[in-house]
Amino acid sequence: MSVKPDLPGKPKLLIVDDDPMTCRLIKLQLEMEGYPCETLSDPERILDILDRAAPDLALVDFHLGIQGGLDLLQVIRNCEAHKHMPVILMSATDYERECRQAGADGFVLKPFRWQDIARAISDITGPP
Repeated sequence: MSVKPDLPGKPKLLIVDDDPMTCRLIKLQLEMEGYPCETLSDPERILDILDRAAPDLALVDFHLGIQGGLDLLQVIRNCEAHKHMPVILMSATDYERECRQAGADGFVLKPFRWQDIARAISDITGPP
């Protein structure tokens, strides 16, 4: 497997999941498609990594241990510097309606095909 170099026009992604293996797996697949990615397994550090990494879009797991994905979404939406950043939530349970009502820009149902994530990203950011 080869990783494509970051392609111009591809948004920088932040992957947030409390399972580091899931973060690495999603990151590897998206980097193979040319997306620059950062990962975060500790949701408590969300504002620090948003400031440092300046992602264009976040992929956030719905179930994040103590702090859930909807709580994390509200932290992002309440932060003046990042409140307009698109957020896609992911879950093995269909919480799409709840996620959208809470302000998520997209939702991906697990287990997903990689094309599902790519489609959710391009639905928000437009084609590269």
